[in-house]
Amino acid sequence: MSGINFGTNKIRKGAADSIIEFAENQGCAIPADVREIVEEVSKNGDTPLVVADCGRVFGVVRLKDVLKKGIKGRLAQLRKMGIKSVMITGDNPLTAGSIAAEAGVDDFIAEARPETKLDMIREYQTGENQYLVAMIGDGTNDAPALAQADVAVAMSAGTAAAREAANMVDLDSSPAKLLDIVEIGKEILITRGALTTFSIATDVAKYFAIIPAIFAVTYPELNILNVMHLATPESAVLSAVIFNAIIIPLLIPLALRGVKFRSTSSVSRLLAMNILIYGVGGLILPFVAIKVIDIIISFLGLV
Repeated sequence: MSGINFGTNKIRKGAADSIIEFAENQGCAIPADVREIVEEVSKNGDTPLVVADCGRVFGVVRLKDVLKKGIKGRLAQLRKMGIKSVMITGDNPLTAGSIAAEAGVDDFIAEARPETKLDMIREYQTGENQYLVAMIGDGTNDAPALAQADVAVAMSAGTAAAREAANMVDLDSSPAKLLDIVEIGKEILITRGALTTFSIATDVAKYFAIIPAIFAVTYPELNILNVMHLATPESAVLSAVIFNAIIIPLLIPLALRGVKFRSTSSVSRLLAMNILIYGVGGLILPFVAIKVIDIIISFLGLV
C-alpha cells in the first residue's frame, strides 16, 4: 500500500486486503461490490488495485500483465531438460494462479515478500536435494534473492539494485533468455568433457602404440603388445610427434564452436554418443594415424 496525505485527505492505493483494512480503520464504509470486483479481476489473471480516501473507497484499478511472446513454449523446453520453474509474486493467489496457468509454470507462490523469495531460494539450496537455483528479477525487492541465487539474471529495464545483485543482465528483458543461458552452460560443459575424453583416449592409445615399439628390443616380452609393428623405435616416436602436431590444430575449431546440446536428447543417450565419438574414436584414431604416418616416414627414408 502506498499513497499521499493532502490536507485532511489520506489517499491510498494498493492490494485489496490492505486498502480494506485501511478503510475500516478510518471508519469508512466498504461498498458491497468491491470484493466481487476484486475477485473477478483476479480470476481473469489481472492485478486489482483498490483506491481509497479516508472517507470512502473510490474504486478498483485493473492492471493487466502481458506475457512475453513464446514464454509458455520456452518453459516447456526447460521442463524437458529437467528444470522446474517457480513463479514468486506479490499478487494475490487468484491472480498468481491465473498467470501461472497461462504461462505454464510448474508452481507458484503468491503474496510473497522479499524475505519470502530469499527463504525459498535458501530452502531449495539447502534442502534434501540441494538444487542449483537460478532466479530472474527486475525489482528492488528481488535484490536479496538475486544475490542468494546460484545464477542471477536481472532485466535491463529493472532497478539498479537488481542489476547490481545479479550475475548477468539481460538486455532484452526477456525471462525466456534463461533457456539460452542453460543451453550455453551445458554446451560448455559438454565440450569440455568431450575434449578431455578425447585427449585422454588418444594419450592412452599413443603410449600403447609407442612403448612396446621402443622397449621391445630391451624387453622382448613386450613384443606381444606390439600390435602395430612399427618400423623402428625412432619412426614410432617421430610418428607420434607428427600425429600430435596435426591433431591439436584440428581440435581448435571444435573447442571454439563447441559441441551442440540438444534438449530433445536424454542425458544417457547424449553421454553414450559422446563416449562413442570422443572416447572410442580417440582410442582408434591414433592407431590408424600413427601407422599411416610410420609407413610414409619409412617409405621416404626419414629415419
